[in-house]
Amino acid sequence: MKKFFRKAWLGILALVSVVTGACCTNQNTSGSSEDPNKVNNETQVKPSKKELKNRIEEIRARIQQREMSCVYGSPEIIENYARETQRLRKEADSLQYMLDHYNEIK
Repeated sequence: MKKFFRKAWLGILALVSVVTGACCTNQNTSGSSEDPNKVNNETQVKPSKKELKNRIEEIRARIQQREMSCVYGSPEIIENYARETQRLRKEADSLQYMLDHYNEIK
C-alpha cells in the first residue's frame, strides 16, 4: 500500500510539473511580429526534406520514450525533465512547420 501512495504522489508531482511547464513557457513577449521560424542568417544552409523528416522522427521517438518513462527525484528534477520534453515538442513543431513550408523558406 505504501508503494502505491508513493507512486501516486510521484505521478501527481509529475503531472503538476508538466502543467506548470506548459503554462509558464517563455512566449515571444518582445512585441515583435516576426516569425520565429524564419531563418535570419543568409549563410545558413537549408536542410533537405529528408534530413528534416529524419530529425522530426528522432525527436518524436525521444518524446514518446520520455512520456512513457517514470521520473523519480525532487520536484526540480521532475520539472527540468518536463521542461526538456516541452522543448523537444517545440523543436519538433518548428521542424514540422519548416517541412510544411519547405518551398517558401529562402
